[in-house]
Order: sequence, then structure tokens, then C-alpha cells
Amino acid sequence: MVTMRGSWKLFTVFDIDIELHISFLLLLPLVLFFDWTFMLILFVLFTSIVAHELTHSLMAKREGVEVKKIVLLPIGGMAVMSETKLSAFDEFRMAIAGPLFNFAFCLVIALAVYALGIPILGLDGWNLAIENPVGISLITLFVSSYFWLNWLLGVFNLFIPAIPLDGGRVFRSMLAMGMKYVDATRVATRVSRIVTIFLFLFAFFTYNIILMVISVFIWLGSAAEMEFALSDALLAGVPLNNVLRTNYLLVDDDLTIDMVVADMITSRSLVALIEMDGHIGTTSLYDIRHVPKSKWKTTKIGRVSRKLKPIGAKHSIMDALKRMNKEQVDALPVTYKRKLKGVVFRDDILKVFEILKVVNE
Repeated sequence: MVTMRGSWKLFTVFDIDIELHISFLLLLPLVLFFDWTFMLILFVLFTSIVAHELTHSLMAKREGVEVKKIVLLPIGGMAVMSETKLSAFDEFRMAIAGPLFNFAFCLVIALAVYALGIPILGLDGWNLAIENPVGISLITLFVSSYFWLNWLLGVFNLFIPAIPLDGGRVFRSMLAMGMKYVDATRVATRVSRIVTIFLFLFAFFTYNIILMVISVFIWLGSAAEMEFALSDALLAGVPLNNVLRTNYLLVDDDLTIDMVVADMITSRSLVALIEMDGHIGTTSLYDIRHVPKSKWKTTKIGRVSRKLKPIGAKHSIMDALKRMNKEQVDALPVTYKRKLKGVVFRDDILKVFEILKVVNE
């Protein structure tokens, strides 16, 4: 099954979906150029990444954070969680949990091979064995791969102080214990950019393409972290009334799509609110695009609408933005004393955010 985000669901563990991103198709040509050791290393690497991310996720669930899924990418893994604000200490525990698991797993492997008398290769020997496994038993290569890949995952994630790596989150959480979260994120982001530049230059001069891609990923990730922290700080106190639209488009769910599109043109609205059996739903042009135009005259708008729980007028626009991200919609109905008061649009919130960023520079 392919999800809307372009990934395949592999299995579910602890009520968390494990998905494989479609970008893995880029690795298929590499199979033609590498032998069986490549597939072995790939298997060991990504089972270790799944375990690493699961450790983060289970710690997050313990703190009340909703974990939606874990997506495996060619450059690593990513746990998709709800936007929940945690204390600095809780974030510290979540961030450090993954690397600690990797180190603990290495210790378990070391004790097990000592007890069973299984040889484990040194780091240099393991690198040579991957390139030329002749004379190396499969169990030795398998165990050595799990040991060194988990060791490298733990070291890379924990000791590079760059967001969104675990080391960057640990650094940010420690800063946040003594300053505002947004200021801690700003400092951590600046450090992340410096680290990323050196990491990219090192990868460039050593012809390490994978590390170059990871460097770009870290740069973009740190920028996204800064945007989220800044939006949370600037928008949390802004009431919904500041962006509330009262001239919204409200239609019945038994109207056909072509009739609603005509109303959208007249009202210059990209989103329509739908009355659905006492509930309020929304339909955007994005939803309508998925219906062939040949069926617009026969398909009722209710079939492409989503029922939504309205948000109260007393909430902040940051609360509304988080709800939109969770529901994956671009607008939310707003109620006051159980009566529809208006609608808030994502675009309006983002415009306010851009203005506030300039004001607070």
C-alpha cells in the first residue's frame, strides 16, 4: 500500500506504522553493481535505524506525544510525531534515548560474542571484509556489522551538535533549561549551520556523496526547526479573531462539484465550507482536482468533503495551525458558543507569521 506521502507501509509495531519511502527506488540500480554484502549491510543498517527510531517513539509516547509513523529514507529514518510542546528535560530524554539504545545494543553484542566465543572484527577489519568477504564467515560479518553500524549510528547522532540530529536536540534542550525555547533553538540552529558547513566541505573533498546529502538534510532540518520554534513563540498569543473571515463560502453537501466551483469563482474562495448532517466539512481545490472533470456534473461535493471538528474562537492561531497540520487541511471552521462564527485559513496565518517575523527582527 502506498500512502499519500509517497511511502510503502511495511508493518506495524507498538501501534506505529513503519514505512519505506519511495526514494528507495533510487537504490535499485546500485544492486546491479554490488554483491550480497551490500544487501546485508543495508538490512543491518535499516533494522538498526528502525530500532533507534522506535526507542525515540516509545519515549515520546510515554510523554503523551502521538507518534504517527516511522519513515525509512535512503539517508536514515524519521519519526513523524504530533506537534506537542515538551519541557526541556522531556526533550532531552527523548533525544538521548536513541543513541543510548545503540550503545546498549553494542554492549549486549560484545557480551554475547564473548560468551559464545564468536569472533568480532575490528573497525578496519570490518571495512575490509565488506569489500572482500572471502574467508570471513557469514555470522562473523553479520554480528560485526550490527556492532559497528550501531556504534557509528550512536556516535554520529549524539556527538554532532546539529539539529535535527539527536546531538543537536540534546544541545538545544540543555540550553532551553536556562533560556527561552525559541532563543535556545536560535543558538542551536546557528551552531548547526556551522557544523553542517564543515561537514559538507569534508564530504566534498573526500568525495563522500552520501555525507553531502546528509549535510543538506541537516541544513534544511535545522531551518525547519527554527521556523517551528519561531512560529510557536510569535503566534501562540495571537487570537483567532485577528485572522477570522466571516465572508466564507458555505454550501450544501448535495450540490454538485461544478456548481460549487462556480460559487468559488464568484466568491474568489479556494475553500468551501460544507453543511453535512449537522457537521461542518471543508473542500478545497486540491480535493476537487482528484475528481475527473467529466464527473463534476454528477458528483456531489459531499463525497470529496471532510468532516472537521470546529475550533473554538478563544484559541490562538497557533492552535489552529497545529490542528490544520494534524488534519492536513487548509482551513478550519471557527465556532463561538456552538455557533459558526467564521473560518480561518492557513494562508492568512502564514501571512501574519511573516509580518510578525519582520516586526520582531
